[in-house]
Amino acid sequence: MMMHRRQFLKTMGTGALALGSLPLLLDCAGIRRRDIPSCESAATGLSLTPEERGILCLASLAPSGHNTQPWTVRKTGSGSWIIGSARERWLPAVDPENREMLLSVGALLENISTAAEHFGKRADIRVMARSGHDPEVAEVTLTPAPARMHTHIPERIRARRTLRSGYLGRELSSSDVARLTAAGAGGIFFFPRQGREGRFLAEGTIEANRTQAWRNAAQEELSRWIRWSDGDARNHRNGLTPESMEIGGMAGWFVRHFFDKESVLSESFRNKTVEITRKQTASCGGWLILTAASAGVSSLLETGRRFQRMFLDVREMNIALHPMTQMLEEVPWKDRVAAELGLQGTVQFIIRAGYIGRYPGPVSLRMPLERLIAEHAEITVRGRTG
Repeated sequence: MMMHRRQFLKTMGTGALALGSLPLLLDCAGIRRRDIPSCESAATGLSLTPEERGILCLASLAPSGHNTQPWTVRKTGSGSWIIGSARERWLPAVDPENREMLLSVGALLENISTAAEHFGKRADIRVMARSGHDPEVAEVTLTPAPARMHTHIPERIRARRTLRSGYLGRELSSSDVARLTAAGAGGIFFFPRQGREGRFLAEGTIEANRTQAWRNAAQEELSRWIRWSDGDARNHRNGLTPESMEIGGMAGWFVRHFFDKESVLSESFRNKTVEITRKQTASCGGWLILTAASAGVSSLLETGRRFQRMFLDVREMNIALHPMTQMLEEVPWKDRVAAELGLQGTVQFIIRAGYIGRYPGPVSLRMPLERLIAEHAEITVRGRTG
């Protein structure tokens, strides 16, 4: 007899249903990135040069909340783009001001800038938006620059991934902390798990997850972005999938075949989310906090860029990152975090960090460039897109 969903959830391991916030980046055991045509080979129907296509393909591997990949690209000339966002890929229940969306676009802009160097270009970026709800966020202009072919830039961008399990629990070394925080120009801070601030972050993360799990609007929004089946994964090429939530083996097979949107709204799923969060917060090497000078658009974009720079460095240190920003999405925690940690400015990222024994490969599904670009029209597209 097939196991009931509630019974199954009670038996699932600590890797299952481990839901963070920004960047939740993504695939399932049945569908892997290698099963889908690469961005470069698929994007042949667009009026892009090979360098433009290569830059945008790498840029599109940036993290985003629920892996919505909210960005859009409108080509305005040779080496000139307008980067915007698609309303249908916003997350109004957990991100009503589009704060996290702008952080994600900042990560995309950092990928553009980094990838451009590899292709012998410099990306000049001009912020256009005045609020997170403006459809056009920034203008990017590419100009010639010395290529940096020796830096393995594409490999570093492709290899980045979020990890939720397998943490060794050993505190980060002072030298590794110094290297990570150096990328933040004074805006990245580390707090050991066992310290007062670390305990506050752990307890707050658990309780904020509990609040969010039982807030129906947030949970319903989450349910719309989980691609339980292989068919949904292939069709949407975005959102969360079982492997991205680190549900593998028999558990992965089961949820791909028997879970749906209603499963996410069940009592057992909500409770399991909180239980997993509790175990996660007890098994890390500390917390990284990113602050911004303000909550303005330019500041958020720059913070997203700093986050991405740090994220591209951690793999070679065998350090995993798991953004857990529910405290910044729920009251009363979002109004208390900076003061409790003794920090100036506004806290924009709360990240669980720790050493791992083995760094697995990336598992993120990605939308094709045709979809990201064509949705903002005003670019000539030859042939069929989708």
